[in-house]
This record gives sequence, C-alpha cells and structure tokens, in this order.
Amino acid sequence: MDIDSSTFLAVLFGMLLVLLFIAIAIVVFRAILRKPARSAPLIPTEGGHFEVVGKRVSCSHCGGISFTAKEILLNTWLLSLLRIDWLDSSANVLSCDKCGQLTWFAQDE
Repeated sequence: MDIDSSTFLAVLFGMLLVLLFIAIAIVVFRAILRKPARSAPLIPTEGGHFEVVGKRVSCSHCGGISFTAKEILLNTWLLSLLRIDWLDSSANVLSCDKCGQLTWFAQDE
C-alpha cells in the first residue's frame, strides 16, 4: 500500500497541530493551577506613605516618602500571545510622587 506525498504531508501536519494543541493546553492548565505569588503587604499610612515588613518605604533615588500604589501584571509571552494575560502573576508597585521611580514588591511562596 503506497501513500502519496500529499496524504503523508496532511497526516504529518495534523499530528503537528495535535502536538501544538497539547503543548498549549499544558501551559494554560499549569498557569491556572499555579498558586499566584504573594505580594508583600503594602500597609498604607497617612499622606501616601507606606510600610512594608514593618519599615517605612523611602525612594532609593530621591529619598521621597510619598508614593502612589499600583498593581502591575507580570506578563509572559505565551499567555499574552494566547490573550489570557489574566492568568499571569501580579506585583505591587509604588511610584514615587516626587521623582516617579518605581519600586517593586513581590514575594514568592
């Protein structure tokens, strides 16, 4: 029984698509089941000041002590490609009100 080249290529292409689908499914399910990273607890105090692990946060560039808190998504290329960025971890970021430097706080489990 002979198989012509077009049939062989169609079967090979189908097998590659199945393997690609399985690889993507594994990545997505691992991302869903993964425990998200815990962010260091940012404790806001009066006037835009923050404490982390019992210490008042100050800017390492200008020495400022007034910050604006933001939560930033830590994107990975594959989940962004699949448009499921919401599965990625996030981190707390403080933006210095004086100079704008960003200070990141993330703590893995």
